[in-house]
Amino acid sequence: MTEPAEPAEPAEVPELSVVVIVRDDPTAVRRLVASLGRGRQDTDAPYEVVVVDDGSAAPVAPGLAAAADDVPLVVVRRDGTGNRSAARSAGAARARGRYLAFLDADQEAPAHWVAEHLRWQRAFPAAVVVGHRRHRTTPDSPLWRPEVRTRVTAEYSENYRRIAAAWYLPFSCNLSVPAAVYDELGGYSDEFTGWGFEDHDFGYRAWAAGVPTVHNPHGWSWDFQHVVRTDAARVAEWEANRRTFLSRHPKPHAQAVALIDNYPTGERSSPGQEWLDSFRRFDDELRRIDSLPAPEPPVRTLTVLSPADADHVRRLLPAGEPLRIVDGLRDSGLALEIQRDALTHIEYHTVIP
Repeated sequence: MTEPAEPAEPAEVPELSVVVIVRDDPTAVRRLVASLGRGRQDTDAPYEVVVVDDGSAAPVAPGLAAAADDVPLVVVRRDGTGNRSAARSAGAARARGRYLAFLDADQEAPAHWVAEHLRWQRAFPAAVVVGHRRHRTTPDSPLWRPEVRTRVTAEYSENYRRIAAAWYLPFSCNLSVPAAVYDELGGYSDEFTGWGFEDHDFGYRAWAAGVPTVHNPHGWSWDFQHVVRTDAARVAEWEANRRTFLSRHPKPHAQAVALIDNYPTGERSSPGQEWLDSFRRFDDELRRIDSLPAPEPPVRTLTVLSPADADHVRRLLPAGEPLRIVDGLRDSGLALEIQRDALTHIEYHTVIP
């Protein structure tokens, strides 16, 4: 059922609907909703927040309207034992925006988050726009660590167009997509229960429909209390959902996910590096299936520290020369332009705090 949140929804149609799922964590979801408040986001665009309470023992709605700071807020409460995919679907069904963005309750949106997702969505006819996470343990800590996909972008590129397996990377904790595209794809499938693979399933279906997956390196979110679980129950959930994925999608590209080793075991020096090795095998297999060559290594590196540097890079992009770009200019616009124009010959990295 839907619980009305005050103030009442205005007639203005939002450009973006932020769908948040939560279960039994009222403190986290209040922090997230507060970060999405009108006074906390650097945008004048209309947007709304749809919170899906996915069967919490006690409703999380109390206090959320005050935290939203004049942003239209709706709380949808679901009964039952919880289903992440079904919860996102319930939120998307209630959303009114032209674009949908998804966040989990343990995230916090920095001031640029809404504007960045809108900026990239406006630049593409249709795309799944991915933001990564920055993990920290306390709200005020200046210290943070990168997330697992940083291993991929460090090896390949922050330019997802250079990665054959990019459709595997849109984790549902921080992404946006046009609402019309989401509906055409059928949204998240509730066949996936417990942990894992509902996002890979959505990414695969988007790729199969010709919808590109792109990475906005400025669309990151804060992530709190992130714990990588490797216990038997979590591994069993992930493996069961992978079997569901493989059963749903018999074509070779989808079947190649069997190469991913999400929970490496044994006497290894680094489970994270072992996971990356399996991702590399996965990416190589997708290239083999489509007879795609490996990306050409860059012939030189260009560092962007000023608008003049960015303009210099733009003059070189059309030539097709394989380049590595290290971008230290927050507003260069190069990350968007390179992926919008599908420049697979460009390896791109940011060095922005």
